[in-house]
Amino acid sequence: MRLLFLHGYQQSPSIIQEETGFLQPLLSQIVGEDVEFVYPAAPFPSTPRDTGEPTYSWWPEDGNEAYRKTFAHLSDILDRDGPFAGAVGFSQGATLASLVAALLEKPQAERPEELTSTHAPFRFVLSFSGYQEDDPRVQQYYEPGITTPILHFINSTDPILAEDRCMRLVNSCIDSDGRVVSYAGEGHRVPATKKAKMALGRFLEDVLEL
Repeated sequence: MRLLFLHGYQQSPSIIQEETGFLQPLLSQIVGEDVEFVYPAAPFPSTPRDTGEPTYSWWPEDGNEAYRKTFAHLSDILDRDGPFAGAVGFSQGATLASLVAALLEKPQAERPEELTSTHAPFRFVLSFSGYQEDDPRVQQYYEPGITTPILHFINSTDPILAEDRCMRLVNSCIDSDGRVVSYAGEGHRVPATKKAKMALGRFLEDVLEL
């Protein structure tokens, strides 16, 4: 099983890999087979870390034509490194994972012209601190609702991302009943708690019919 991992705003593949290292053995144990993670970098360079490590963003804060470049970039990744059973994302990466899941459900004519991939719809998405993008240029892609199963992890005490913004993404999903894990955690991070792991196991057993 191959999964697409999308890092957050001003992060990098190495950062999200470090944050989510506990997931690979956990997912392999749940699904009963090897799980391969693919960690692409976003197309836009952003502010380097204090250590000098480069970081990236899926689109700058103002958007501009960034969506077009990002969709083309993701389309290449899907065709080159897929197929993917699903996508896992953190913050801006979770937002993008959910948006791409919505787009892969649609006929080619209803997608951005830059998303040319013929990749099949994802079987699921794991969204850590994901939110619905506010830019009016992408609102149409959330309609009439996302049918891909998405498990939402929302930090109710997140100092960066308001809980209600995350709930907007939840409300854009056709079936979100029982698929929201609300927790109180330190900072803007991926939870590695026992509660999160148990919820993840139940979700995957459900959507993969294990």
